[in-house]
Amino acid sequence: MAEKTKSHAATDALEELESGFERLTRWVAEHPVPVIAAIAILLASVGAWEFVRSRAERREIEASNAFDDAQSAYLAAMGAEPGAIDVPALANPDAAKRIRAEYAEKYRSIAQAHPGTLPAALAWLEVADLLEADQDADAILESLQKSLAEQPGNPRLTGLVHQRIAQLYEDRGQLAEAAAEHEAAGALPDFPLRWFALADAARCYAQAGDRVRALALLERVESEAKEGFSLPAPLRSLLRELRASQAALPASP
Repeated sequence: MAEKTKSHAATDALEELESGFERLTRWVAEHPVPVIAAIAILLASVGAWEFVRSRAERREIEASNAFDDAQSAYLAAMGAEPGAIDVPALANPDAAKRIRAEYAEKYRSIAQAHPGTLPAALAWLEVADLLEADQDADAILESLQKSLAEQPGNPRLTGLVHQRIAQLYEDRGQLAEAAAEHEAAGALPDFPLRWFALADAARCYAQAGDRVRALALLERVESEAKEGFSLPAPLRSLLRELRASQAALPASP
């Protein structure tokens, strides 16, 4: 009896499905214009998405090729062997300076020609590296900030650029600005050095006089960085000092 009931239920479900399909078929036959329009919209959407995706891929490939060509040419101009990674030091400092200036401009052109791509971000980093020998801090900072603006969602590279900017600010004695950059790097969940960055942010905040923020960050690192990181001895001492200072403050009424 149960088997018959199941069989009838399956038959009824099949009949309902067939009936629904027939109703849909009739509706499509009776309303060809909206159906064709809907299909056209769907195909256009798929086509547009595919066009955008393939165009983005082409832009990345073109930018990558331009960046690779510039890197190879720069290494060759500096006297590096084919396939080398490190840049050798030229015996003639004036020639080295001229080559650095030439390729800094080439990397700028690549970045400006391919905005929003990873090679553009890398090209601005190369500009910053080439400017370091001339110790042009303002130009280096500008290049790093432009690299940051071009980051295509790459937390590892973004974090490293934030920390390079932070180091520049530290060298200038702009500790509050340095702390903010370190903290921005530490705010990236997928940045491998995020706990180091947050610890550096706390150190800079403390040096800048913002002891409350420094304490909050150090306590956060202490409580959340369970594996793979522990506060260095100087920062543990700073944490104890900040806690003692906070405990000595009069209680709020």
